[in-house]
Parts: sequence; structure tokens; C-alpha cells
Amino acid sequence: MRGIGKTGDRTAPVATVFRRELATVLRTPGYGVLALGLFVVLGGTLAVGGGGRTGFVPAVVDLLSVTEVVVPLAAFVVGYRALLVDAESGELAVIRTYPVSVAGYVAGVVLARTLAFLAIVVVPYALIGGVVWATAAPDTGIFATHSGVDSPLLYLRFLGLLVPFGAAYLSLATAVSAVASSRRGAVAIAVLALVAGVLGGDLALLRSLASGTPPSAIPGLLASAPNGAFRGLVFEGVIGVSFAPAGEFVDVGRAVGALLGWTVGGLVVSTMSLAYGDRIGVLFEGVRARLPSP
Repeated sequence: MRGIGKTGDRTAPVATVFRRELATVLRTPGYGVLALGLFVVLGGTLAVGGGGRTGFVPAVVDLLSVTEVVVPLAAFVVGYRALLVDAESGELAVIRTYPVSVAGYVAGVVLARTLAFLAIVVVPYALIGGVVWATAAPDTGIFATHSGVDSPLLYLRFLGLLVPFGAAYLSLATAVSAVASSRRGAVAIAVLALVAGVLGGDLALLRSLASGTPPSAIPGLLASAPNGAFRGLVFEGVIGVSFAPAGEFVDVGRAVGALLGWTVGGLVVSTMSLAYGDRIGVLFEGVRARLPSP
């Protein structure tokens, strides 16, 4: 943590934590294996579906379902121990002796992990886009400015939507690493959070419709969960625009707000857990001690 004590620049502690965390990530060869595995999965999905031979939008259709699983999974792999590893090794106690706030420490760690996540996820998807460009029909190379035409710009929109979608899950994974007390506990919480994130929104939507919620409410309900918000934005901004006229697949403003809200919420939980976790633990133990014995 050399240089973290310099004064005069409020961003210096965050930058120092960022560089330290980035160096830790670069020393982890497993992330390179994860990126390679992701590329193989995406390539296999595209080969089976055949959409890549047709165009960019068909490729997005083929990749959408698997993306809703592999991107959250990659985010949790990158982030589920991001804060826990320092707490386990005792480095967090040392870091707290330096003039860096808890929020600054969390921000530095999350920024470094986000950069790693983008390299792990976006690079394989970009390579898949290059494969589509090289193998699909000639008219997929047209940079369309209107509906009804396949275009690389639509695939670039898809890549852009991967960023807030992955950031939401990475933030949640970081929150898991902050509240977990052990590596085993972090894995257990991460699995539950991953399953809830991938399936929970759709199950809640089906339950709402079964209880009599009108279909007109679907765009708003779909936007509440990260997966639903991402899927709706892909249909709204990538798949739907290749058809004329395009319908309303999701409430765009609510979907963007939901992804941002999940991201900010995870960061808040991480910061509060590190800042007040000991006090909360003491309070919990005091309450439990006052409860009558069974």
C-alpha cells in the first residue's frame, strides 16, 4: 500500500487500492481460463444455433439465453471473494490503519474487479462478433441507420448492454464477499444469490400474472430484476429494432434504473458491512444473549 498516505489528492487512496487490486487480479491465471471457457461456450452456442451464419441479430438471439447465465456466473466468480480475501488474510486490518475510507477502499476494489470482469466477458463476445462478421451473409456488414436491416451497430449495442448487466451482478457479488464470514459461506451465499437473480425475477413475474396482474404491466414488472431488465433492453434496443414496427418489450427507464439501483445497492451493502459489521455483530450477539434459552 505504498503511497496511500500521501495528502492533497482525495483520489490517491482509491487509485492505490485500485492498482493493488488490479495487480492481484493479474496474478490470478484462473481468470484467463474463465475467459477462454466463456469463448468456447459462446462459440459452441453459436455453432449449434446457426444464427452466426445469418447475421448479428440472429447471433444475439442465439446468445441471449446463455448470456443471462454465464455473465452473472462470471461476475460472481470475479467478485465473490473480492473483499473477503483481505479480511481472511488480515490485510484489511492493516489497510484500515492508512488514511483510506471504507468507501474509498470498496471503490478501488470494485473498479479493479470491474475492469477484470470487462476483459473476461467483453473480449470473448467481441471475438464472437468478429467471427460473425467474417462468416455471415454480406449484408450484415451494412451499418444500418434504420429498422429492418441487420448491422454491426446492433451487436455493439448488445456489447454495451453487457456492461451495466455485469456491473449489477459484480456489485452483488462484492456485497456477498463483504457479508460472508468464510470462503465456504461466500460460496453458499453466492450460489443462492445467483439462482435468485437468474430465476427469481421470472418466477415472480409468472406468479404475478397467475394472480391476475394484467399483461399491460409486464414491461414494468420485467424491468425490476437484473435479468429481466437486461433481456428487455436487448429486445428493445437490439432485436426489436430490426423489425418494423417494434413493440414495447420493457419500460426502458425503469430497466436502466433497476440495473443502476442493483449496482448502487450492492456497493452500499459492501460499504456498510465493512464499516459497521463489527457493531452489528456485537448487537446481534447481545440480542441473542437476552433471548430465553430453548
